[in-house]
Amino acid sequence: MTDKTTIKFAGHPDLTLKVRMKPLDFEVASEGAFALAIGDVRMHFDEIPLHLSVPFLRRRVLTGSVGPFGVHIKPFEAKISALGLETRGVFGRDGAEFDLHGTGACKAEVEVSGKLPEQFVKESVTVVVEE
Repeated sequence: MTDKTTIKFAGHPDLTLKVRMKPLDFEVASEGAFALAIGDVRMHFDEIPLHLSVPFLRRRVLTGSVGPFGVHIKPFEAKISALGLETRGVFGRDGAEFDLHGTGACKAEVEVSGKLPEQFVKESVTVVVEE
């Protein structure tokens, strides 16, 4: 036995969305500080030789030297502070309202067909009649 059926359905959804918001206060603040400190710095240089090249002699001649000497940098500090930023405001002072409206249309058609063995159909009908 072969059976065939068709199912049809259609829809027309209509969606409306409304959002109302009260005023929103906001505040953003930040602060920062920076500090740098260098301790005692000491450097020592040994004797630094000074040479002179004479082209026709083809050698370098020691003409003098500088040093020894030292360099001393005393400790110091640098600070930057009280660096700040502050922002305040209100979003939507009189409130805010948003509307969204959507409509749609859809249609579908489904065809179902199937084949059942003859013996199965006869036995199903017999069982129903016997009860």
